[in-house]
Amino acid sequence: MDYLNGSILTKDGFIEGYVCVENNKISEIGSGKCPEIPIAEGIILPLMVNAHTHCADSNVKITPGMSIEELVAPPNGLKHQYLKNATDSELKESMKTYAKNSYANGIETFIDFREGGEKGCRLLREAVPDATILGRPVSPEYDSNEIDLILKTADGIGISSISDMDVNYIENIADQVRKAKKIFAIHVSERIREDIDTVLSMDPTFVVHMVEATDSDLLKCAEAEVPVAVCTTSNMYFKKIPPINRMIECGIDVAIGTDNAMLCGPDLRSEASVFSNVLVSQGGNSNYVWKAMINNGRKLLYHQSKIYLKVGMDANLSVMPCSNTHDLNNMLSDNRKIFRYEKTLKV
Repeated sequence: MDYLNGSILTKDGFIEGYVCVENNKISEIGSGKCPEIPIAEGIILPLMVNAHTHCADSNVKITPGMSIEELVAPPNGLKHQYLKNATDSELKESMKTYAKNSYANGIETFIDFREGGEKGCRLLREAVPDATILGRPVSPEYDSNEIDLILKTADGIGISSISDMDVNYIENIADQVRKAKKIFAIHVSERIREDIDTVLSMDPTFVVHMVEATDSDLLKCAEAEVPVAVCTTSNMYFKKIPPINRMIECGIDVAIGTDNAMLCGPDLRSEASVFSNVLVSQGGNSNYVWKAMINNGRKLLYHQSKIYLKVGMDANLSVMPCSNTHDLNNMLSDNRKIFRYEKTLKV
């Protein structure tokens, strides 16, 4: 029997108390004084979900001042040139290192838009079995057989954007993914504003970025109950500021992703700090960061019953060290190691 002590994220918000773990399950959540010496203290959270990553490009050497098109646009962006020329072993090693760093930062899984077609998905599944993989087809024209092959390995499909690919091609893919009951996600309005009606007609599970979206676009997204994964650090690298507070005011569930490994490491605590600063600068409430970092990321993958800590859940927990639970900036900037409670290592 193990005890964790501190501020516990429950369905009703944070409570001060303790969590008891027995046989790899949460057996008790209590308020008040911990009955035994705890093995860790701090903010007790479910393991996090990184809502958007590209995990294999950490070794890309970026020339300062490169545009979005030069760096990441398919098929000739610097990232895609690197992925095309890198060896399988180099890519798998990058993926494994990324996963280890993710797990050390209290992340349960990362939702990776995996380039390279079926092979890219297979390399990631071999390297990191517990990654959430959204494959990207490589055929220049819609090929249902290729999508089937990808979906045998991947959890769904993650597409670049309607500006980078033929819309009919994407629509056919989206139809096939829906029939397979898997995840379909897409980058939207990252570089330029894109037609949200076209995107929403494809019934995406979630979309990424929405930096150039209008209020009307955001309201339509909210009405369709489509969450948005925001990657603040990545956007700001290209001198773009995501309209986080507008998204929240419109009623969108906003989750946090770290995007390309070459731009941002898999540390959601650090990313949430940047997210919070932008949100506050836009007139928003910094406390929303907990929903974005924990609840909304998990909502993308899990049933509602697995969003918050409760008795009976598998004890896959993280304990975020902090010296002052009422000071959000202090909590997010605390660089002490996150305590991860989990019986089996994934990598």
